[in-house]
Amino acid sequence: MSRSEYYCDGRLVKEIDQINMGGAATNFTDHYVDGRHRWLLDGEEVTPADAEAFRATWEPEHAG
Repeated sequence: MSRSEYYCDGRLVKEIDQINMGGAATNFTDHYVDGRHRWLLDGEEVTPADAEAFRATWEPEHAG
């Protein structure tokens, strides 16, 4: 399972793998925690540093 977080009008996407930790400890109910993630900028994978740099530039230009 995965979930996505969207930034910068959807241009920057953080895709996060979700891991189900449910079992006897949770009475067999689903309990998801974040696993690995990746960043996409305009559909292309970028490094976390590139994602942060884009976001730091984009947000001030479009605030307001």
